[in-house]
Amino acid sequence: MRHGRSRGEREELQQAARLLLSRPWVTKEQQPEEYRLVHRHQHALRDWFQKMAGWALVVTSEIAKLEKQPAVHRPWMRIDEFLHPRDYALFAYALWFLEGRQREEQFLLSELIDAIGEESRRNGDELDWTNYDHRLSMVRALKKLRDLGVLQAVDGEENAWARDDTQNVLYEATRLARYVMNRFPRDFASYQTIDELYEADIFMGSDGSSEWESWATAHRRHRVIRRFLVEPVVYDADFSEEERRYVQTQRSFLVDRIEQLTGLMGRRFREGLLFTWPDLRGEFEWFPGESTLSDVCLLVANVLVERIREKHASLAPAEHGRYHVPLGELEALILELRNIHGPRWSKELREKAVAALTRDVLAMMSEWHLVAWDGADVWLLPALSRYVGAYDGELAQEEGSDGAAISTVSRGAF
Repeated sequence: MRHGRSRGEREELQQAARLLLSRPWVTKEQQPEEYRLVHRHQHALRDWFQKMAGWALVVTSEIAKLEKQPAVHRPWMRIDEFLHPRDYALFAYALWFLEGRQREEQFLLSELIDAIGEESRRNGDELDWTNYDHRLSMVRALKKLRDLGVLQAVDGEENAWARDDTQNVLYEATRLARYVMNRFPRDFASYQTIDELYEADIFMGSDGSSEWESWATAHRRHRVIRRFLVEPVVYDADFSEEERRYVQTQRSFLVDRIEQLTGLMGRRFREGLLFTWPDLRGEFEWFPGESTLSDVCLLVANVLVERIREKHASLAPAEHGRYHVPLGELEALILELRNIHGPRWSKELREKAVAALTRDVLAMMSEWHLVAWDGADVWLLPALSRYVGAYDGELAQEEGSDGAAISTVSRGAF
């Protein structure tokens, strides 16, 4: 990516990069202005993402899609609407069926489930459409495809079929089906491990000339940059020794390149390199968010950080800047906070059992990599101290603190 761009060009490029990072794709029909923006900057975007992250940018006359593949798979990367592994399998089977359909071609739900049933039997998968749970899995997969714009319902709706398998639905295919799955150099079924996806030895230079680079060198850079772009927080301890050494020695390079393209601001702390957004831009999922549960997480973090500073007996230091706290201690703290601040909380959180509320808080904080949770043991992770909050200016500041606003982290979309 060339230097010397005007401020307007740089802002446009960053906006285009954020669109690609925060959405599955951008379509010309549904988002014409956003599509034109990406199309205009496609060469710079393609060069950067290919060289720095190993991601391919696909731009056609209809769609722009960044084929994002995470370096590490996390639970929050799931499809929230899916409740069973079977939902994912049926989602993939439906895409297989749709890839053979023409744009605006219409078909019945009965045709789709017959084809999926036959193909699944060939693959050794057991599906029984008389089973209500199996029908519900199919319904969840179909609804997700409709939400993505891959499938359109013309007449009827899936829930009626879930209740009564004699019901039918008329659908219309779109051309997005062929772009949902990422492309790979060989048949996907031939891959045995995630690392086999990084099999290429040749990486082309951003200027179009051949730039031969060892697989290990490119693989290391790709894994590191993918994690910074996708995951909300990555600590030095999360990296392999080789990756950690790369992050520590190439900090300026990484911060400069990522900020140039995305606008993310990188800052080095003792436990790692943290990237945050200077303001709320793009369509990412944010922390802290607007939910009451997010507020509760900030309140809990504030008290825990104060107790760490006071060397509270219940908090035991551990390796890599972590602190251990018993689950019972955390439940007692949340109950105390609810007694104080309950009127400001939602009715659901006020009335929920404290054990269940504690689980919700830990689930949110662990997904944002602020705590680690294993049964009755909770470990506070270093970034927790960056995300504290209180009501009505009650936030205690360390001596010498500038009282700056809480930084915002995001999670990428796939």
